[in-house]
Amino acid sequence: MTQMLQKADELRRNGEYEQARELYKQIVADQPGEPMGWWGLAHVVMNQGDFELAGENFQRAAKLAPKNQRIIYDWAMLYTMLGEYDAARPLFEKVVAMAPSSKEAADAQKQLTYY
Repeated sequence: MTQMLQKADELRRNGEYEQARELYKQIVADQPGEPMGWWGLAHVVMNQGDFELAGENFQRAAKLAPKNQRIIYDWAMLYTMLGEYDAARPLFEKVVAMAPSSKEAADAQKQLTYY
C-alpha cells in the first residue's frame, strides 16, 4: 500500500489530479482506515473544486488520525480558504495545543493572528 500511496502523492504533487484521484479512491476502498489516503483524496478533490467533498475527506482523515497535525492544519486551511473562520479557528487551536513547538503549530499560530 505504501508504494500506491507514494505514487498517488507524486501524481497529486505533479498536478495530475484525475489519475491521483483514481489511485486514492482505490487506496481508501482497499484500506478505509488509511488516513493519508483520505488526506490525499481531500487535496485532490479540493484542487478540482469539490470543497464539500474535500472537507468530508479531511474530516475522515482527522477521525482516523486525531493526533496528526498536518491533517488537522490542512483541514483548517480549507475552511480558511472558504472564509469559514469560525470552523477553522478551533482546528488551528487544536494543532497548536497538540505540539506547540512544531512547524505545524507555528503555522497555525500565524493563521490565528488573522482572526
